[in-house]
Parts: sequence; C-alpha cells; structure tokens
Amino acid sequence: PDHIILRQAHNALHQGDIPTAVKQYEQLLNRMVLLNEIILDLQDALYRYPVEMSIWQTLGDAYMRNNQLQDALDAYTKAEELLR
Repeated sequence: PDHIILRQAHNALHQGDIPTAVKQYEQLLNRMVLLNEIILDLQDALYRYPVEMSIWQTLGDAYMRNNQLQDALDAYTKAEELLR
C-alpha cells in the first residue's frame, strides 16, 4: 500500500496536482516510510516547480524525519523565503 501511495503522489506531481501530491507524501511521512524515495521525488519535482513553497516545506519534513537536519533547515529556509 505504501508504494501505491508513493506512485499516486509521483503521478500527481507529474500532472501538476501539487496539493494532492503533497497530501499523499505527508501520509507516508507521518508513518516514516519510504523516506529516501520521497526525498528523491521531491528533489526532482523542484526542477519543475522551483518556487513551489509546499514542495520545499514537504521536502524539509522528509529531511527532518530522515535525520538530515541541515538539509531540513535549508529547505525550510527556502520555503520561508518564498512566503515573502
């Protein structure tokens, strides 16, 4: 089931449905599963949507749960800059 949700989130991103994708990634993040795959998907998504604050924030959450704290802080900082 987790891989199905990951695939759905990935497909939603590629279709430009960012809110749905973020919601599905958050489901996985809350269960602390597939963190590396989520991080890779979100990093890839930022090439297409470099100013999408919700992707930066979700990437920060993924980094945090994966104990990549400096990367998490960097992603959160970028999200905050986009809010201004």
